[in-house]
Amino acid sequence: MSLLQIPYHDGQLDIHILTAGSRCIDVRVGDDLRINMLVPLGMKRDVIEIWLRHNRDSIIRKYEKAVMRNHQSLEFQDTIELRSGLVQYRNGLHLPFLGEMNLLLRIVHIPELEDTRIYARTADDGSRILTIKTDNDDQDFLRYCVMRYYKQCASSLIKEKAAVYAERMKTTFRQIQIIGLVRGTSPRFPAMAYQNIEIAHQKTLWGNCSRKGNLKFDWKLAMLPIEVMDYVIVHELGHLKKMNHSQAFWAEVEKVIPEYRECSCWLEKHGHEYEIF
Repeated sequence: MSLLQIPYHDGQLDIHILTAGSRCIDVRVGDDLRINMLVPLGMKRDVIEIWLRHNRDSIIRKYEKAVMRNHQSLEFQDTIELRSGLVQYRNGLHLPFLGEMNLLLRIVHIPELEDTRIYARTADDGSRILTIKTDNDDQDFLRYCVMRYYKQCASSLIKEKAAVYAERMKTTFRQIQIIGLVRGTSPRFPAMAYQNIEIAHQKTLWGNCSRKGNLKFDWKLAMLPIEVMDYVIVHELGHLKKMNHSQAFWAEVEKVIPEYRECSCWLEKHGHEYEIF
């Protein structure tokens, strides 16, 4: 193993050179932000240096994405009140949305027996404000209201992203629905072909693909960094082609999400933090 460096702002980034049995060079940024460059066995140092110079910008982009993901973990011990391991929903609470704690929860108490209303808007600074007007301060009820909003957001986001990635991966789906809402409240989307997508409350999985080709995603995906959400969507779409985790499956995922390893590591490290919701 040897060490090379590339210029980065006013300093240098260390690139750790490792030999591998592959025929191509592969750069990976670990969860600890260590940059490993896997090169074929026997490749000469001057060839490695030339490749490094030509690909410096893409390495820096990959490194900066990893830095951003590291900053997108929940700092709930400072900002979120927990009780019995669950969030206590209260007025003024900030919740995660697409990897940032920029969804402000407003709870407005209204006279008893008035219907609960839930609506959201975007503030001038780009953050979101979710307002729940209700006479019910029960935590289970407030949790349901918040989950319902996230399900609607996840439905819209995943529908759009799945359509784009499905086309790139040469597969399609028929419809998307939100599980757990009152009959008739699910959004209606134009019909597409073949598979179904459901947005549900998944206790242990971020997503799954059934043998019949139906996909199911957890509503909390709307909380995660965008590139991690993309990885989960592509992962499950990949199972429409390969119902396993073989080398061929990961090759399909890598075609669309080259940094899938980093996203998978992020989920392993930070995914459990979202169980509090």
